[in-house]
Amino acid sequence: MTAFRALVVEDEPLARRMVADLLRQDPEIEQVVECAGAADAQKALAGERVDIAFLDIEMPGSSGLELAQSFTVPGPVIVFVTAFGRYATEAFDVLAVDYVLKPFSDDRFATAVGRAKTRVRERRLAELATQLATVSEELRPPVAAERPAYLTRLSFRQDDHSVVVSVADVIWIEAEDYYVLVHTRQGRHMVRAPLASFEGRLDPRHFVRVHRAAIVNLQEVREVHDAGGLLLVLSDGSHVPVSRARRRQVEPLMIPRLGRT
Repeated sequence: MTAFRALVVEDEPLARRMVADLLRQDPEIEQVVECAGAADAQKALAGERVDIAFLDIEMPGSSGLELAQSFTVPGPVIVFVTAFGRYATEAFDVLAVDYVLKPFSDDRFATAVGRAKTRVRERRLAELATQLATVSEELRPPVAAERPAYLTRLSFRQDDHSVVVSVADVIWIEAEDYYVLVHTRQGRHMVRAPLASFEGRLDPRHFVRVHRAAIVNLQEVREVHDAGGLLLVLSDGSHVPVSRARRRQVEPLMIPRLGRT
């Protein structure tokens, strides 16, 4: 059985105990560490391996967002559990996998836990070099007169065979620690390569970096939401935020294609 260690940071004792009790009901959660604030959490992280951190946001002293920003790489997978919806954009800036608003149902919380455990499993796979898919030679610097200016397909090594994917089928590319996840119409592929190695080889007429951890295929954007921050909804249902620093570059590319909601 896969085992996970969880950290719950919440200044309200009853809310903290409720989240911790729900986690302890999960047979895959082997340990739950409870902390009343960011300072206690930092001490706990110094002495414990934590896979998933469930963080409140508004707390005395340092906020949950500030705590998440202080995590070293790779830190725990982050799930925010809060009564305030206005911090959602900042939450995705620190690569949170979910944002759970209080009050929540058991099913909603279970969905967040499932997403977090999936991300932890993906990280663990990344540490096993023999099981990683590696991008093909197409990511090497192009040789003049031998390659087109931009990639038209990607090849991934999986087990004992290769999978070839058309770049047109790439929906978005997500950075995660020391590797990236290439989301395609056929599924996801894990690649040990920096996001920048893709950014320089993809046609900028079709692909744009919207965040320090995300490149999006413009053809796959289905909705654009603007509620305190720009959020893109892609063809696979993914919600990808646009960072404040890149909004000025990204917004002119989005708005002519879609109405803003």
